[in-house]
Amino acid sequence: MNRLRLCSWIVPLLLISACLGMAQQKAKGNAALRYWSAFAQMQDSAITAEQAKELNLILDGTAPYADLKYRDLVEKNRSALETMIRGTALPYCDWGIDYDLAPDAPVDYVRKALELGRLNTLYAFHLLIIGDKDGTVRALAAGVRFARDVASGGTLFATVAAKDLLAGDLRAMAFAVHVSGLSVEQKAALQKAVAQLPPEGLDWQLAMKRELGILRMPSRSPEGVTELDAQASAALAEITPAYVAALNNPSLLQGLQEKIGSAPPSLREIIPNPKRVLEEKQSLTERIQQVNSLLQ
Repeated sequence: MNRLRLCSWIVPLLLISACLGMAQQKAKGNAALRYWSAFAQMQDSAITAEQAKELNLILDGTAPYADLKYRDLVEKNRSALETMIRGTALPYCDWGIDYDLAPDAPVDYVRKALELGRLNTLYAFHLLIIGDKDGTVRALAAGVRFARDVASGGTLFATVAAKDLLAGDLRAMAFAVHVSGLSVEQKAALQKAVAQLPPEGLDWQLAMKRELGILRMPSRSPEGVTELDAQASAALAEITPAYVAALNNPSLLQGLQEKIGSAPPSLREIIPNPKRVLEEKQSLTERIQQVNSLLQ
């Protein structure tokens, strides 16, 4: 009898131990945890809209990169950047966002990710200026993986932010190829990172499904619970598959715009502009194709 009682305790304990071990192993493989650590390490990291604009001009080759202006900021954040780069080697990314909170779900990680990703682009430039081409390639390849992880499991907001980060890294790759004459091995490393992206760079359709799915859920704002009425809900049920289809086939855009135009004003005002989303998607696709051609 005592043996039976002992077994009845041992089996659940073994199961609990196995589950805890699996959970710990899963946490170790989650890149998001490493990224949160990198966010905590950032110092004076906010890049203003004007600085971001200047950075894009540098990447486009229409403005010079001034290492004296950025190197102290980069060096101050080297630990955060190296933490992020190591995180991109982990197998998956789960930000753990509670989308049951609907529009009220916290998405501050996206803003932090934009800051960190822009710093990483500056880091790549700094390394290029001091002649560390291998370090430049490592930072840019990690930047591509980081941008992909920023979009992972997120809404359109996260995907557009990831698109901006990706576009910056791709411009920097083109700059490095033109200015520094990267070796065959260095080009291959960048090409491998870009090849891990889908042809369109990001999963725009899945992001839009999540975005429109959240609109169906009630918002618990300080003013109280708000939700779509029956007419708006019915319109959204028709718009959602049409929107996803148009992202896959732009010839369907006009029909989608007509559906949105006939929706109740309360819904029409909160649906993302499909023409703008398609333009963002197409510009990223074209940038990926251009960089792939350069890296051949």
